Amino acid sequence: MASLTEFIGGRLRLKMNRSKSAVARPEDRHFLGFRLRLDPQTGVVEVLLSVRTKCNAMGRIRELTPRTWGRTFQACLLEINAWVIGWHGFFRVCGPGEEYVLRALDAHIRRRLRAILLHHWKRRPTIVRNLIALGIKPRQAWQAVYSGRRSLWALSHVPQVDRALRPRYFTDRGLLSLVDQHRAWHEEIVAPTHEQLVMEWG
Repeated sequence: MASLTEFIGGRLRLKMNRSKSAVARPEDRHFLGFRLRLDPQTGVVEVLLSVRTKCNAMGRIRELTPRTWGRTFQACLLEINAWVIGWHGFFRVCGPGEEYVLRALDAHIRRRLRAILLHHWKRRPTIVRNLIALGIKPRQAWQAVYSGRRSLWALSHVPQVDRALRPRYFTDRGLLSLVDQHRAWHEEIVAPTHEQLVMEWG
């Protein structure tokens, strides 16, 4: 690192940010939110999300979905959708191999939204009634809500609530999915097949 610093500063006369500079493998470094990895089998360079990007995304989702959200649920969906579109617009160049990260972010968003809904429903009898209306058997709904002293955050991830507020519930209300956005974009950039020229012989 010392020799590189001397070369860049002395020979090239360029300024170098020491806090952001290091000698390391590309997959361990953060480049504008990305990291690069060379696939040893194919020799193809994969564009992946950096660790910092994943942490920042989780943090931003928490900011957009406070559990004590006081406005309408639809307003929360609009803010989340705006973030999804903007975030994916920048990071969409990451490879399909990062889909598991996008799936985890989608799941985190849905759980945060479940917690908001439970907070809006407020009283436990109301939560039970709404779970039953969403297809959960009465006994299972009562058991989920009243067994133990679960917080609303803990309750947002019990099986009964997961089934009642499944991904389709949020999709039907307009929630966008990072995974769906990513798949659609990668399908668009696949090179079209060239039409074969048919030669007619006279």
